[in-house]
Amino acid sequence: MTAAGRKTRVLVVDGTGRGHAICDLFTRTDPDVIVYYGPGCGVIKHDRIRPAGGVTLDNPRTALEFLRANPMDLVFVSNIDALSRGYVDVLRCFGYPVIGPTQAAAALESSKATGKRFCAQHGIPTARFRTFSDPAASLAYIRSQPYSCVVKADGLTLNGDGAVVCETTAEAEAAVRRFADELGDAFRVVVEERLYGQEISVFALLDGSSYVLLPTALDYKRTFDGDRGGNCDGMGSIAPHPEEDETLRAEIRHQLLDPLMRGLSAEGLDFTGFVYLGAMITPAGLRLIEINARFGDSEAEVVLPGITTSFVELCRAVLDRRLGQHRVDVDRLHRCSVALTQGGLDPADPAAPPGWPIGEFVTGQPVTGLAAAEASPQAQLFYGHLALSADRDPVTAGGRVLHVVGSGETLNEARDAAYRAAGHVQFPGCRYRHDIGAVRSLTAADH
Repeated sequence: MTAAGRKTRVLVVDGTGRGHAICDLFTRTDPDVIVYYGPGCGVIKHDRIRPAGGVTLDNPRTALEFLRANPMDLVFVSNIDALSRGYVDVLRCFGYPVIGPTQAAAALESSKATGKRFCAQHGIPTARFRTFSDPAASLAYIRSQPYSCVVKADGLTLNGDGAVVCETTAEAEAAVRRFADELGDAFRVVVEERLYGQEISVFALLDGSSYVLLPTALDYKRTFDGDRGGNCDGMGSIAPHPEEDETLRAEIRHQLLDPLMRGLSAEGLDFTGFVYLGAMITPAGLRLIEINARFGDSEAEVVLPGITTSFVELCRAVLDRRLGQHRVDVDRLHRCSVALTQGGLDPADPAAPPGWPIGEFVTGQPVTGLAAAEASPQAQLFYGHLALSADRDPVTAGGRVLHVVGSGETLNEARDAAYRAAGHVQFPGCRYRHDIGAVRSLTAADH
């Protein structure tokens, strides 16, 4: 609590299930915090999570207007759309205490070419790669390589479909042609060697000069059961990662996070807040796939609920650049998150929109069963693209509608709790994977 008994007031800039999980982290670990959440989600019912009216992700001046009328003790920006537009830079320019990477630091995510170049220059192990701005040159390179490729659009893309994992040369060529059609004169891709092994999501909290390592997670990026279909923003996650132990955590620090911090310092990049390193455990050791300038979504929903340390105190340590003096305590439960998405309304009609993330989808579908799903002490819901109808009832408002999280002493307990709760939630076109956390999927990850 601040001076004179006033509650600590925090603005969180996000509008996803991740943002809801961050709001929950603030309020759950400190009873004297009020969180204002913008653009947020109007369906959230919590006496200390309140809407931040008018705040948008694409214009930091909307946050300035809110802050002038509503003084805050700190601002936490956790959405890449906002970060890539310089949200942190603008708020800092006006003197606000804000946590998040600057626009230049966020380019490690918003430009895949920048992220790969950073890894190569600072000794972070990663896949072999080349960057191209000419489709013909990229096609020639693909045909010359003896290994399978991943083709990635350089910039941010909708629904996380900017990385195409290819089995054959023909698939890689098709990916290049697709990006050439979509991007036109702005064509820029990274072509990298495809890695084989088990993916791992690594998270840390940074204060600009030091970091604390958080629990790891396993994200399920593929659209359909059995790890089939294209990559998307994520269909669910489990935490901790099945391979996590102290030896692996030491390797993560030594091979990934320590050189990351040295590289940030060498390039003068101001990076505070969460960093998310998508990596692969390969037979040759850890390899970094990508650097992300915010927490993963849906990993936030399985990692953040396990943190028991006051997040306000950790944020104050970030602002004071003394995070190295702190530790993060966790409850050591297993968690499983299942993303409920807006699928197609009529699969039998070939002319109907196919649903997220395959293609177009129809929002505004009534959602029922939220209270029943949350009734279990082993279940928790994090709202993503949910909105209130004119009658104040919850309706779908985007692709990943909500995340259902189960917890337990074992992964199987967590899975059972998540899927029991998910069974209560219904809306037209509701679709989700049925194998998040299943053993058969744990060895199928590739990138």
